[in-house]
Amino acid sequence: MPITVSELAIAPVKGMRLQRSTELQLGRHGITGDREFLIVDEDCKLLLTARNPGLLRIEPSWEPVRNLLALRFPDGRVVQDEPGPGTAAVTRMYDGRKIPGQVISGPLGAALSGYLGRGVHLFRRAADHLGNDDRPVTLMSAASLHALAAEFSGTVPDPRRFRMTVTVTGARPWAEHGWSGQQVTIGDIALRVLAPVPRCVVTTRNPESGATDARILHALARLRGKNDITFGVWCEIIRPGHIRVGDLVIPS
Repeated sequence: MPITVSELAIAPVKGMRLQRSTELQLGRHGITGDREFLIVDEDCKLLLTARNPGLLRIEPSWEPVRNLLALRFPDGRVVQDEPGPGTAAVTRMYDGRKIPGQVISGPLGAALSGYLGRGVHLFRRAADHLGNDDRPVTLMSAASLHALAAEFSGTVPDPRRFRMTVTVTGARPWAEHGWSGQQVTIGDIALRVLAPVPRCVVTTRNPESGATDARILHALARLRGKNDITFGVWCEIIRPGHIRVGDLVIPS
């Protein structure tokens, strides 16, 4: 059975809900529109999803061609704006990596501040820097996700818990974990699989409500071993281009 792409997704705003797509454009520095925006506090410190689970309840919609970002809040209210030039600033990723960019003023930041009950800002990263935790692309197989059902009374966990860029079908459970060091060709592009992704408590939170409701880390430890709490793989971009749902996936 051939391995093909079954789902694609980005997070236009880091920490908020995913935005699914049928096609993504991969450049040298990452995926167009992915983690384009981040949320920072008054000191330009990055807000952590683990400490601000309310971010998971916001649904972003980003249209790069129109330069239009819309945020749908849990009460159904939608706030949108065309993020204009902002004030140059620098924030830092969890590991201390600097991310230059701009603090964007306007209705989006004001709405976020009201929602979170504290002063925050919308931060747009510089185009040549990643807003991802580590590497620009993550990949998982649908079979690995379904393998977790054994730990949840036969129920397959919501894939959004893992916030993956690429989901493939046709591979055996955990096959992607064995692709480390290999090149994977998908449509026009080529990736190099680097290593499995270590998982954190964010996976235990419901992707709709942000509430902690599933022992995902415990399930991974039981299935993979207590020293291998990983799921999916990190990838780097070897050849940029477009990737589409239905594309053939060829590990080599």
